[in-house]
Amino acid sequence: MSYIRFFFLIYIVLFNSGCIKKEDRGVTPPKERIVYVNRQPVNCATTIHTPTPTPLIIEDRQHINSNRPMINRPRFNSGFDINSISSPYLGGAYANNYQLKQFIEEMVSKHGFRRDYLYGVFSTVNRDTLSLKKYNVYGKSHKKQKANSVGSWDRYPKFVTADRVVNGVRFWRANRYYLEKAAYIYHVAPEYIVGIIGVETNFGRDTGKHRLLDALTSLSLEYKKRSKFFRKELEEYLLLTREQRLNPLVIRGSYGGAFGIVQFMPDSFRTYAVDFDGDGVKNLFDPADAIGSTANFFVKKGKWNPNIPVAMRVLYNKKRFNILPTGYKTEYSQSYLKSLGMRPTSNFYGYRGPVSLIKLSKYDRDELWWGTKNFYAIARYNPRDYYIMSVHLLAQAVRKSYYRR
Repeated sequence: MSYIRFFFLIYIVLFNSGCIKKEDRGVTPPKERIVYVNRQPVNCATTIHTPTPTPLIIEDRQHINSNRPMINRPRFNSGFDINSISSPYLGGAYANNYQLKQFIEEMVSKHGFRRDYLYGVFSTVNRDTLSLKKYNVYGKSHKKQKANSVGSWDRYPKFVTADRVVNGVRFWRANRYYLEKAAYIYHVAPEYIVGIIGVETNFGRDTGKHRLLDALTSLSLEYKKRSKFFRKELEEYLLLTREQRLNPLVIRGSYGGAFGIVQFMPDSFRTYAVDFDGDGVKNLFDPADAIGSTANFFVKKGKWNPNIPVAMRVLYNKKRFNILPTGYKTEYSQSYLKSLGMRPTSNFYGYRGPVSLIKLSKYDRDELWWGTKNFYAIARYNPRDYYIMSVHLLAQAVRKSYYRR
């Protein structure tokens, strides 16, 4: 009995001195929530599957809010005083234009703008001859190549270049936080947001040099074929600058009136732009807001479906294909297209639904692709097959380089 007491006393001394430690079984490390970048949750609200899963670790929304990157991002000059612009009469390039005067009166009666404010704004307008030339309204007309003419895909501007892929990977790395957040909230694959931004502005390197007020005013008054469209965009532009307290005289963008690194038109801005970084400003020159706004656009206007792929190339045994109509609006069953001799190049990630038939006309042959409803979703951004395919191919190239596969 004395031996037992002796060993017990020795144990107590060693334990208190730290030589013997009790095994820590108290807390089990929290399980990581794996967010994959291309599919909607299957088993829980935090798991999104992609055909070739490359996990992005997002533990929860608290993780998102607590790890915001501390980066100085470009901002709109928000806080503009609308009372700083005023004129008792209308000047500028269109001072004597009846349509502009009518538009101003409509903005006063319909939206409550001050007449002297609008006189002041439009008195600064210069005729945007470059925008008018782009739409063949002014100067020598330029013939556009016909869609699907032989070699048209070879002549189309190339967006999948080594430099642009490198820029895309850099953009993804610099903005991974917000791309993961968009995947978590909207279930939109990051590579397609990256693809849009890459095709539109080469990741913010070319957002346009036209003053939006000049371009939209010139086109709404002189481009008769689409005057209604551009008049509406001019109206939306004035409304968004008032709502966001922006100076309407300084914002620059494309010759068609789009702006920001994702090139939203004013109506798309008012409908789909979001303040994704929570700084109180919707700024499409800021990558954070541009990423969130693009994802929101894909979901709300494009009806993006995270459970299906976008496109797949198919093989065809003849050089030219003229049997059926082609384009993103077409719809055929896969079995029917197979009966015509088309052979899929993969299992299409298990997708068996209807597809559109896309033809890319090259000099040596026609290249055929199948597109899903997500291909159509990209078309809501720009309704041209070659544009949509450029976004898809750039997205896949950047994704492959990003994950080094």
